[in-house]
Amino acid sequence: MDAQPTAPAPPAPPTAFSGDTIERAQRGDLAAFRELLSANKSRVFGIALRFMGRHADAEEVAQDVFLQLHGALAQISSPRHLKHWLLRAVTHRCIDRLRSEGSRPQTVPLDALPESAQAVPSQEGDPLAVAQVQRLLLQLAPEARAVVLLRFQEDLDQSDIATVLEMPLNTVKSHLRRSLEWLRAQVAGGNHGY
Repeated sequence: MDAQPTAPAPPAPPTAFSGDTIERAQRGDLAAFRELLSANKSRVFGIALRFMGRHADAEEVAQDVFLQLHGALAQISSPRHLKHWLLRAVTHRCIDRLRSEGSRPQTVPLDALPESAQAVPSQEGDPLAVAQVQRLLLQLAPEARAVVLLRFQEDLDQSDIATVLEMPLNTVKSHLRRSLEWLRAQVAGGNHGY
């Protein structure tokens, strides 16, 4: 019998690096720190962009997070710990920034979002529906938005979200349930301009 060809292995996730990279960065190796930055910049910027709704604000938040990381490298013990640390740092930085502004962000024009920043991983969906969901996400309260983004963008389970946000699990569940109910109601009852 002929052996069936095996599918090629999926590409490594963007955060594929070893604990050795973290250790080298902790010892002051700038190339290792650049490797950590490069492996995580898309994740951090993507969350910041969807959270803040403005490209310039997202860049600023991402830069702040990586500056904060440089100072906190000694605390990082593993790639998983680094991922959770970054998710916590970017969501908290976004929440703090929105609170200091004293208002919710404005919606983002359709042409302002780069293709790589689409909220729905499947490109088969309706682009107008995707844009509508992106605009609706910007209307959620900052804590609720953080829960939704971590659940659906980062695919974290509720207990991981609670850990990242330092929030009780039941609060995470409430934010997620209420946010999804509100988003469904908005999408179902939205005025389509007919």
